[in-house]
Amino acid sequence: MSRKPRNSDGTIRHTNKPRSLTNRSIVARWVEAETLHLKRVGMSFEMIADHIVAVARGRQQAMVPIPEHAPFAEEYRISSQAVHRAFQRGIARLPNTEAEAYRRLDTERCEDMYLSLQPGIRKGDPRSVEVGVKVLAHKAEINGYQAPARIEMTGKDNGPLTIELFRQLCDEAEKEHDCKEGTK
Repeated sequence: MSRKPRNSDGTIRHTNKPRSLTNRSIVARWVEAETLHLKRVGMSFEMIADHIVAVARGRQQAMVPIPEHAPFAEEYRISSQAVHRAFQRGIARLPNTEAEAYRRLDTERCEDMYLSLQPGIRKGDPRSVEVGVKVLAHKAEINGYQAPARIEMTGKDNGPLTIELFRQLCDEAEKEHDCKEGTK
C-alpha cells in the first residue's frame, strides 16, 4: 500500500500538484514562534493564549511578525492547552543550542528566585526554606544533575534480600492483588 502525498497541514494533495503551505500551517508556525518568544519573557500559557487571540482580532500587537499571506479565521480562538502543545512542538524544532539557551534562562530565573528567598532563609522562616529547596530541586532537574532515585530492598535485620525471600514477597503481593480483584 503506497502512502498518499500530503500538504503541510496533513491534507491529501493531488500528485500532479506541488506541496503547498496551507494557511493553517503558516498560522500554526507563527503561534509556535510567538509562544516561544512570550515564554522567554516569562508569560504563562493562559496569558499567551489570551494575547494570541487579541492579536488575531487586531486588539494587540504581535511580538513576532505575522506573515502577510496568513489571515486568521474570523472567530479565531486558542486554548492554553493548545498553546502548550505549540510550545512543545516549537521546542522540538529548535536546534539544541536554542534549547540550551532556554535551559540557561530557566536556570537564571531559578537563581533569581532563590536569591529573593535569602532574607527569609537567613531568618529561618520554614516556608522560605521549603520553597528554596523546591527551587533548587527544580534547577537540578532542569540541568540534569539531579541524583537518580535509589531504591534499596533489605531482608530480615536489614541484611541482604535473598532471591527466595524476594519471590515469596512477590507471590504474597500477587495473591493479595488477586484477592482484591476477586472482591470487585
